[in-house]
Amino acid sequence: SQTAMSFRLFALSRPAVLGALPASRLTAARCLSTAVQQHNAVARGVAPVSSSNTNVTRTIGAMPTSIGAPRYAGVSVLGCAIAMVAVGGCAQGIGQLFAALVMGIARNPSMKEDLFTYTLIGMGFLEFLAIVVILISFMLLYSE
Repeated sequence: SQTAMSFRLFALSRPAVLGALPASRLTAARCLSTAVQQHNAVARGVAPVSSSNTNVTRTIGAMPTSIGAPRYAGVSVLGCAIAMVAVGGCAQGIGQLFAALVMGIARNPSMKEDLFTYTLIGMGFLEFLAIVVILISFMLLYSE
């Protein structure tokens, strides 16, 4: 069938398969590999890569950048998402801080001004932590 033929041609275009071939068939396999890659590029509607352009990296799941190194876009998005979980921890800390303020004022209303000052200092530290987490997550998102 057409699918099985395409899979066999795709498998021959992979470098691991090319390394397993003997030297006499290596040249023919490389020619076939180039032909298959150009056929696949035309089928996708992309201009085929010429054989003189050797700096393009072909890896599964990677997008080539302008300098030829692969850029793993999904990995940077996952790293950013995992780092942004800490912003939820900062929000939870601010909630607990104001809950403690309300509880402290309910226990001793005469210390209202001191407790509010301590609450604002604690909130400043938590906001600083949230800003640092956001900066790190954007650094992870836009780094290569």
